[in-house]
Amino acid sequence: MTWKSVVNNILIYIIKVLVVVLLIGAAFIGGAMLGYSVIGEAGDPMDIFNPDLWRHILEFIF
Repeated sequence: MTWKSVVNNILIYIIKVLVVVLLIGAAFIGGAMLGYSVIGEAGDPMDIFNPDLWRHILEFIF
């Protein structure tokens, strides 16, 4: 194995991990928007980016 192949394998692994993290983030945001606006019938799906909404949700949890 050469250094180029080792570095190439490491970079491919890092890119795969980043893609998975981005897909998980997109699934979380999409699920929150769907759950808040469609299932919860609360209105605008962009409201999930409002920090006051998350403070309100976290009050129920803690």
